[in-house]
Parts: sequence; C-alpha cells; structure tokens
Amino acid sequence: MPRQRLPLYADLPADLHEADELLHLYGRWAVGSRGGARRCGSAEGLYIPERGEALEARREPKREGLHIDDAMRAQRALTAVPDRERIVLTILYVPRRMPAEQQLRLLRIPPQLSQQRHLAGVRMWWNRWGVLGARG
Repeated sequence: MPRQRLPLYADLPADLHEADELLHLYGRWAVGSRGGARRCGSAEGLYIPERGEALEARREPKREGLHIDDAMRAQRALTAVPDRERIVLTILYVPRRMPAEQQLRLLRIPPQLSQQRHLAGVRMWWNRWGVLGARG
C-alpha cells in the first residue's frame, strides 16, 4: 500500500490569502538573477519563441513583480519572524533547485509540523507587514 503524502503548505484562511500571494511574489523577487539563468539569452530575458501558444502568450499582459520598496518591506517583515517559522517560509516561498519536500526532510521537519509552522509564520509575517506599512 503506497504511503499517503501530506501537503507541506497549510490551508490558509481567507484573511491570509493576500499574504500568501505577496510571499510568492517576494520569493520570485528574492531569486532575482538566479531565476534569469533559466531563461533564454536575450538581453531582457523575456524572449518567447515564435510557436503556437507562444504567440498567444505574448499578447497577454506580463505579470507584475514586486516593487523594490515592497520587496524590502517583505524582507524586513520576514526577519521579524522567529527562526523556526522563517526557515519553513523560506523553504516554501523562495524557489531553489532542491525541492521543498527534500529540504524539509533534510531538516527533519515532517509535513504536519511544516503545516503548523507555515500557518504560524504567515500569520506573524502578515502582522509585521502591516506594522511596517503603518509606520512608513
């Protein structure tokens, strides 16, 4: 009988969905130049080949990234999160070559604990994000 795999992410309540989206944007911003290595060699890194769906993809508006001010605010908010939760948030939101499941396994963090720390970490991060926004 195959072993049941538990998800690494917690089921976030509706009030944390915006925080989840911002953390995903921050993660893509954080990899920055490393993410560009996976693209083609065009000057802007935005070249799309001239085939079927690629032509249609060009017509769709590009997804906006995180503004540098918001990225720095996200980073400051992340530093305020305690280490246990921050490690899980970093693994789940900042893409790396090694899959998140493997990183958590190496750190001996089981899926249930990952879910708990994910939920707690996002909640703490979101509170800190709001405090940093109100301040400045």
